[in-house]
Amino acid sequence: MKKLMIVLTALFLVTAFVMPADAYRGGGKGHGYGFCNGNDLSGVQGLNLTAEQKTKISDLRIAHLKDVKPLQDKMHSKAGDLRLLWLEKNPDEAKIRATEKEIRALRDQMQDKGSDYRWAVYKSLTAEQQELLKKNRSTVRCFGAGPAGKGMGEGRGMGPGMGGNMR
Repeated sequence: MKKLMIVLTALFLVTAFVMPADAYRGGGKGHGYGFCNGNDLSGVQGLNLTAEQKTKISDLRIAHLKDVKPLQDKMHSKAGDLRLLWLEKNPDEAKIRATEKEIRALRDQMQDKGSDYRWAVYKSLTAEQQELLKKNRSTVRCFGAGPAGKGMGEGRGMGPGMGGNMR
């Protein structure tokens, strides 16, 4: 019985460490908070962005990354706080739940900012480019689900901030 308790405690602690780290990096849904995990639209063949569009998209990306950086930092800090709370001799459930709630709120803010960013990029494209982007959604994971077959912005295969609805 004592060995079972040790094993269960060890599993619990491992989970307590992994969950905040996984939440910080996006739960396996795309690992980054920038646009398409740092990718741009160059993977879409035939999109033929003008120099002006490339500059605008680059400027949008830089502004977006600057905008989400404080949220990323705060989320990282809260994840560390959560780890420490779980490691206390007598973990305080109320503090743990409050910290988890703060992490969820930060994640929601980042997701909203990511959606705003994707919309700005999407709107910088011509109607023809937007249609081409939709047709090539498996190449550009931020605007579609890829091979799983979901459409624009339905969430599969997207990182945090990448799950907005673009219909």
